[in-house]
Amino acid sequence: MKKFPLFFLFLLVYCAGASAQTSVIIGKWSGSFPGEDGQTLNFSMTISDDSYQIDFGMDGRVDITGSYTADGDQVTVWDTAGENTCPSDQKGVYKYALDGDTLTFTQVKDDCPGRGSEPMVLKRM
Repeated sequence: MKKFPLFFLFLLVYCAGASAQTSVIIGKWSGSFPGEDGQTLNFSMTISDDSYQIDFGMDGRVDITGSYTADGDQVTVWDTAGENTCPSDQKGVYKYALDGDTLTFTQVKDDCPGRGSEPMVLKRM
C-alpha cells in the first residue's frame, strides 16, 4: 500500500448517518496531500450514510471505497474495494471536528499503516 498521510479516512469518511451529529458530514469534500513524487495530489471524498468513496486526482474515477460506523465524534473506517487498499480487517478510528465548511479527521488508532498519522483537513465542495 502506498503511504499517504491520512488521505484514506477517512477515511473515514467514513462518517454519517448514525446520529444527527455525524449526518452533518455527509456530502462531497475535497483535500490534498503531498504525493510520493513531492507534487500535491488533490482528491475528493464523497461520504454517504454508511460508506465513502475517494477519487484521487479528481478525475471522476472512484479509486477507493469503504465503509464506516460512527459513535459520537469518532468514526471507525475500513476499505472495501480499490487499488492499494488495506484489508478490511485493518480498521482505523478517527476523531472528527467540523468548523463551518472545514472537516478535520485526527487519528486515534489505525491498523493500516498506509493511512498516515497527520490530521486530514477537507473542505466542503
